[in-house]
Amino acid sequence: MYDDLMKDVQEKMQPAIDVAEVNKKALETLFSLQSEYVTDFVDSSVAQLKALSEVKEPKEAIELQVEFFKALETKTTATAEKELAALNSAKEEISEIVEKSLSEIRDMPYMSDFNKFLTEAAEATSAVVANATKTETAPAEKAAAPAKKAPAKKAPAKRKPETKAEAAAE
Repeated sequence: MYDDLMKDVQEKMQPAIDVAEVNKKALETLFSLQSEYVTDFVDSSVAQLKALSEVKEPKEAIELQVEFFKALETKTTATAEKELAALNSAKEEISEIVEKSLSEIRDMPYMSDFNKFLTEAAEATSAVVANATKTETAPAEKAAAPAKKAPAKKAPAKRKPETKAEAAAE
């Protein structure tokens, strides 16, 4: 019984495990690409500094810098394209896993019962809303006639103070 339970849990968790594996593989690829790029950047920067230290003319230094930045741009673009390709590949693999899992869920017998329940509930809700809308429009038409105003209340009359103390208090 325990083995059956573990097998069932493993089968149900397999899509999540597959997604984790795809993510792991993609992260390893991205990490590798970034490591190569940083290493190459540091090496080329050191080589550039050595080359600049040997230059005698400012014009040569500018030309070396322009070449360095063009090479850097090329390497950066190439690395970014490889990273984007790795991310797109991971996205496609995860999409396939999710689609497969959703199709398996749709094929389960209780899903048709659940969909039937949702359809019936939606129809019942629509009927209740339609009835409520019909009953609310009839009183609204009656309410269109002008309402009679209630007579205004009169304010109570002020009384005269009976003692000097009351007069001083007011």
